[in-house]
Amino acid sequence: MMPPKVPTVKSLEGAALAELLTGNRPSHLSFQGDTNCYCLRAPIFNLREAGWPIDDCWNPGGISRFSGRRTKYKKYFISAENLQALRICFGERLTRFVEAVQGLNAATTPKATNLRGGNV
Repeated sequence: MMPPKVPTVKSLEGAALAELLTGNRPSHLSFQGDTNCYCLRAPIFNLREAGWPIDDCWNPGGISRFSGRRTKYKKYFISAENLQALRICFGERLTRFVEAVQGLNAATTPKATNLRGGNV
């Protein structure tokens, strides 16, 4: 079995993968707040196509003020077993990747962050 392909640091896939590798469970809204990108679904799809073992679960939301119905949203994660296997497979490379993405996020202004491909 081939190891998954690591995305570039300056991509939305890289930002999503860094969140997942730190053990966070990003949702659409948290990802939008971090990257100014409206859609988390596309980076997750691309990471899964590249071989990353990403799981998801539905969470209950509040009541929609427009329809009056209960809403739900997805959170994405990598299971503890898969994270351990990835750390064995990639070693220190995953830690350096996460540090590079976090360094990029810390060094960019909100306007520059939007240049990564997000919506205004």
